[in-house]
Amino acid sequence: MKFGIICAMPEEIKELTAALENEQVKEIGGKKYYSGQIDNQNVILVESGIGKVEAGITTEHLITDFGVDVVINSGSAGGIGQGLHVGDVVISSETAYHDVDVRAFDYVYGQLPGKEPRFKASAKWGQAIEKAGEKTGLNIKRGLIVSGDQFIASKDAIQEILHYFPDALSSEMEGAAVGQVATDHDVPYVVVRAMSDTGDEDAGVSFDEFIIDAGKRSAKMLLQLFADLNK
Repeated sequence: MKFGIICAMPEEIKELTAALENEQVKEIGGKKYYSGQIDNQNVILVESGIGKVEAGITTEHLITDFGVDVVINSGSAGGIGQGLHVGDVVISSETAYHDVDVRAFDYVYGQLPGKEPRFKASAKWGQAIEKAGEKTGLNIKRGLIVSGDQFIASKDAIQEILHYFPDALSSEMEGAAVGQVATDHDVPYVVVRAMSDTGDEDAGVSFDEFIIDAGKRSAKMLLQLFADLNK
């Protein structure tokens, strides 16, 4: 079993690279892919950069160049669902684009032509990560994560997303692209996001303050997952 783990930012990947043993590095397209083991599990770590294109390209390389068996997108997000607070964690049951609109051609909002409206995440790995996360004492929810090339920072923006995706729990900038590419290759994937903000007018300040902690929380769950698999 080989795990491919994508983080968008250095604050989100730091805890994982620190735990990596027998590290080897390969550079592709300006991105460094770190291969090694965490608790005897084979892992490829990569910092994708921010946004859907970066995440999609990185997912493609993990699958086609490194042959990963599962892709995990770990990091931070804005909590837009009811009852979510900074520090809570959302694990994807599915992902979707909140910034795609080709309804003029009879697709539903968020759906790209020729693609499903939502990309179903791996229930198996979502459950395994949730079980690992419960041991860390974190508050965890599973549900829809939406993605777009926007940093959501107003209540109006949240309401617009929830108008089309009333069941969305969190919003970020990469997960659905990971889901699309993984789905195209029939490779299981899951997105794990700790809330760094709640998407309102204070989101920018909150993000800067809590991004490091959010990255640590997401990473903590994955480290516990690998420890569980090593038993």
